[in-house]
Amino acid sequence: MLIFKQKKLCLLNICMFALTITFLIPAMAFSGTTVSQTITLKAGWNAIFLEVLPEEPDLDKVFYHTPITQVLTFFPKNSSVQFIESPDEIDWKKDTWYRWVPPAGPEALLKNLHALQDNQAYLVFSTKDYSLTIKGTTGIKGRQWEPDSFNFFGFYVNPVAPPTFAQYFAGSRGHQNLQVYTLDSGIWKLIEEPDNVNIESGKAYWVYCEGGSKYVGPMEIDLPGTHDYLDYGTLTTEWELKIINRSPDPLSFTITPIPNEQGVETVPLSYVSYTNVTTKIYNYFMSESLPVVIEPGQSTNFLLAVRRDDIQGNSVSGLIKIADDLGNRYYVRVKAEK
Repeated sequence: MLIFKQKKLCLLNICMFALTITFLIPAMAFSGTTVSQTITLKAGWNAIFLEVLPEEPDLDKVFYHTPITQVLTFFPKNSSVQFIESPDEIDWKKDTWYRWVPPAGPEALLKNLHALQDNQAYLVFSTKDYSLTIKGTTGIKGRQWEPDSFNFFGFYVNPVAPPTFAQYFAGSRGHQNLQVYTLDSGIWKLIEEPDNVNIESGKAYWVYCEGGSKYVGPMEIDLPGTHDYLDYGTLTTEWELKIINRSPDPLSFTITPIPNEQGVETVPLSYVSYTNVTTKIYNYFMSESLPVVIEPGQSTNFLLAVRRDDIQGNSVSGLIKIADDLGNRYYVRVKAEK
């Protein structure tokens, strides 16, 4: 048992049967604005991060006829984390931990977790190796770090070439004394060298934050309007995205339209540039943009216009990917009507 009183955190081993090292191999598939996130679970406990808002959020339906027998998540209540325990030992009267078990189980009446949500970390227990696929939608989410506490989070990173923990948090004042715990063989272990360990896509960690913070990563995306996606509706012609570099080093990013499946109409977009202060040039946006470099602490705008006359149906939808050279990546829904 590891106890760190100075950080108000007690880490106990998750000690249940059939625990093995957990490897998460995430994958993404696309259809219109729908994204399928696939995570490979190993028998035992898995710490996962859900990026998509499920089409079907009801846990009883999502995990019907699967080997998943428990799902736990943590919702902070403006207080420091006091413990991370074995699921069998958690005091379910605490209003920070939530648990799901199958409806036919003897403890079903005691469960207090009923739906999955995106941008959320979960502990998932599986009785055997299993490939979990969740279909849903994505959006640009904010993040509120609990002050002077460990936070249970995952990160939107490139599964092939992600940043290290040190790279990801270099621009955050609340994470300069970086402490990250990862689940390894059912035991929460401190990452001793965060500058040499890459963040895993689809995996959740306990990360300590000094003071409050709204840090979302080296690349911050500010969307216009009131949604977490781009909605042109029937009247809006142009939307401007703001990309902010929160890292201490120059950051290069690209924006890429994701093709819809064959036969499904996508949103016809143009990238808008200027020849001078007032003259606009509309370029078809059909492939990855040229890299744009942003200096530390600076931002740039990316203007996208919908070609409404090219819309064949009543409404269209699609996705764009925003990625940087550090290994962060986000998918943004785009919708428009004729």
